[in-house]
Amino acid sequence: MSLSPEVVAEQVMWYVVGASELIPTLKPSQKNPYSVAILPQGPHFYTGLLQAAGYLLLDNKKKKFLIISQQSDDTKHILVDTNEYGPTFGQTWKNSTNKITSFTHDIGAQIGQPEQKSLSEQMRFQLPFLRIITETKELWHISIGEKTPQSTLNKTYARIKKNIQEYNIVFLTNIELDKPATSKKIDEQNKIAKTIQAVSQKTPLITVFQKTLSFHKKKPEIIAYVNPSDFGKPTSLTTRYVCAVG
Repeated sequence: MSLSPEVVAEQVMWYVVGASELIPTLKPSQKNPYSVAILPQGPHFYTGLLQAAGYLLLDNKKKKFLIISQQSDDTKHILVDTNEYGPTFGQTWKNSTNKITSFTHDIGAQIGQPEQKSLSEQMRFQLPFLRIITETKELWHISIGEKTPQSTLNKTYARIKKNIQEYNIVFLTNIELDKPATSKKIDEQNKIAKTIQAVSQKTPLITVFQKTLSFHKKKPEIIAYVNPSDFGKPTSLTTRYVCAVG
């Protein structure tokens, strides 16, 4: 059963208040604001506070958002999402055909098809946060295949670098550790930090994240993360939900 818009809005506002209380330093820098974030994909029960924290920390003067995810529908290409999103609390995001064609051509991508439901599913949990926390006027979503060739990634880097001053960029992914943690919290956080800074052909999205941060000459800063086993899930799980910014 889907929740009413009023209930969703109330939940998101609770996450905003909760994130602000749990993380006292949760204020965007006016001199050197964050423009890039890694945020988790998953139910709001685990990820809501992290998502609220990430969106609150991004540059609130920017009105354009680029969401980057990873998909398995077409492993050899980047897909450009053409779905219309909204209305979400009165806001609808839809890019024109001309803009979509130009964007797709610039990065050597493919246009996403309506039957590829993974694209809209990846965005579903993000829309309420985008609408309530940000003032986003233009929204793009691209999804990277695991085997996307380097030539396409290079074109993507060039587009991001050219437009980086206009956009906040959010990377949607959960972090997978190589084995369950049996050590202290700080040790696990250090493992997560190494994971999001490691280059791997299996995680091209993380590589694009690192390249994007290099344009800002920044390193990722982990704001908070969730270990599902803290909520009664099996301790053997290696998935971590992370909010990191740069």
